[in-house]
Amino acid sequence: MKRKKIYNLFQINLMVFYTFCFMLVPILLVLSYIFDLHIITSVNNIILVADIVTIIVFIIGLLYILLTRDRFERRLKPSYQREFLALIIIVAFGVLGIAILFIYLGGLLIYVPHVIIPLFLVAYLILFIVGQKYFNINLLRR
Repeated sequence: MKRKKIYNLFQINLMVFYTFCFMLVPILLVLSYIFDLHIITSVNNIILVADIVTIIVFIIGLLYILLTRDRFERRLKPSYQREFLALIIIVAFGVLGIAILFIYLGGLLIYVPHVIIPLFLVAYLILFIVGQKYFNINLLRR
């Protein structure tokens, strides 16, 4: 019987952080759509500001993770439920943000479900695999 590898908190935080940085631009697009910033300014400015914020968050977050590496490398848990819940929320807002990016780039509103549904299914499949392998969480049991 093959044993599952248990990952330390540093590796889990690194995975969640990279996912957050990858999805930060779509998440910021969701916020800009909620507050109707596309009416006040151009979409190019919104995306540019989101990119700048993402770069700043990436640099500060990576420095923080690297400075606290020793402390987090010594922590192990049998399962990382809180971190996985954060990952699910990040990916959900990211998929919604990609649909808003589709709208911002000139896509028709009628085709938004054609973008969201396949992205959601692919994201859920990836989360299912990642949850079992790295976070030690089985989505079928819950």
